[in-house]
Amino acid sequence: MTATVIIGFTIAVLLLLVWRLTRDSSAGADPLRLWEAEGHKVNVDAFRLLVDPDEAVFLWKSVPALEFRRLQRKRIRLALQSAHRMACNAALLMRVATHARRAGEGEIATAADQLMFLCYRVRVNAMIAEVYLVLRWIFPAWAIRVPMALERYERLLQVSVTRIPASVTFPAK
Repeated sequence: MTATVIIGFTIAVLLLLVWRLTRDSSAGADPLRLWEAEGHKVNVDAFRLLVDPDEAVFLWKSVPALEFRRLQRKRIRLALQSAHRMACNAALLMRVATHARRAGEGEIATAADQLMFLCYRVRVNAMIAEVYLVLRWIFPAWAIRVPMALERYERLLQVSVTRIPASVTFPAK
């Protein structure tokens, strides 16, 4: 019985992963236009404040316990949305980098490789942060520090604007 549940759960997780990987594909769409149209604006400074343990301590001292848990969960939900948007932005930029890698050679391919590696690191970091945020949402009084390297995300946005030229033409899928 236990083995059946474990196997079923594993199959469900694998199907979910395959679905997530395939749902991002848009046939024939120019990834730079997709980035411009679907890229989410994320306020990194607001995210820092939402996950700052000192802000949580201040809130804990300022309001009653029941109100603190309600407000803390609201803050964590907003931080979760921001982390999810960062991961989505990294996924879009990974597609831009993949297409630039296919379309370009030399310096463009090198820049695309660097962008792809940075996107991967941001996506993994955002997923880890989401796990920590879910734990904080379940237990709002815990003082868990969320391990989100926001410098990587900020660098990702800078690199995406400066390293991949808009003049690169992307082939249709």
